[in-house]
Amino acid sequence: MLLTFRPNVELISSTRRYVNELLDSVLTNPDAASRVALTIHELLENTLKYSMDGEARLDVTVQRADGSARVEVRASNRATPSQLAELQQRIDALREVADPMGLYVSMMVDSARRDGSGLGLVRIRVEGEMDLAYAIDGDQITITCSTPVE
Repeated sequence: MLLTFRPNVELISSTRRYVNELLDSVLTNPDAASRVALTIHELLENTLKYSMDGEARLDVTVQRADGSARVEVRASNRATPSQLAELQQRIDALREVADPMGLYVSMMVDSARRDGSGLGLVRIRVEGEMDLAYAIDGDQITITCSTPVE
């Protein structure tokens, strides 16, 4: 499924519900569908926060092979150099941390002291149980989240 649009707060929630219902019909594991929906919600909020032009591209695929499946969610948007650097630093830190849950708890405590929670990517990593990757091409960033599902 591929969507290209200008997300806003209301559209993020409705997109999450739509994809969750769609995945409920494709995946046999409702928990996996819920985790993917959470990932989509957080990625779309990220595109809203880190987009130069407000436009986002969302691509969700389910790959099946040899009795197993893997879900991959990709979100792309244009961002400023400072936004790209911030996203790159956040994702690199999440990929390298030995204890993602410990980092999540620490970030939740810290978020009470600042404007905006900054928890989206760590929620994807911990609650969504997703692996994170990214690619930067000029001013375009694509964040890829993937996980095996039953």
